[in-house]
Amino acid sequence: MLRAPLALSALALLAACATPQERCIRQGASEQTRIVNEISETEANISRGYAIHRQTIPETIFHTCRRVSDGKVVGYYPCPETYYRTVETPVSINIGEERKKLRGLKDALPAASKRARDAAAQCRIQYPE
Repeated sequence: MLRAPLALSALALLAACATPQERCIRQGASEQTRIVNEISETEANISRGYAIHRQTIPETIFHTCRRVSDGKVVGYYPCPETYYRTVETPVSINIGEERKKLRGLKDALPAASKRARDAAAQCRIQYPE
């Protein structure tokens, strides 16, 4: 499947198109973004009662390809193609520990948000558009 490589290429192009100011702001907000994502995941874990472990597994499929010369088939050869799939496995959690982790993340969020705002203001000064 070509979707994953094309999607990654598109993301790389979009990242390359970002202005220096946008890249600076995104970098300054990375801690806040990480905390927000962890809060969402922890809340989902508590709601479900278990966590989900995600693992990417490569799978290689062998095809037979034709070697063509001057419009004629002159031979065959194996041509492997690797696909990747994500396997999700439920993992037991300690709900009490997850709630404690959630409180810590929520307590850390305001400070991370302030640092992100300060970094954004600095980025706007450093890289005016």
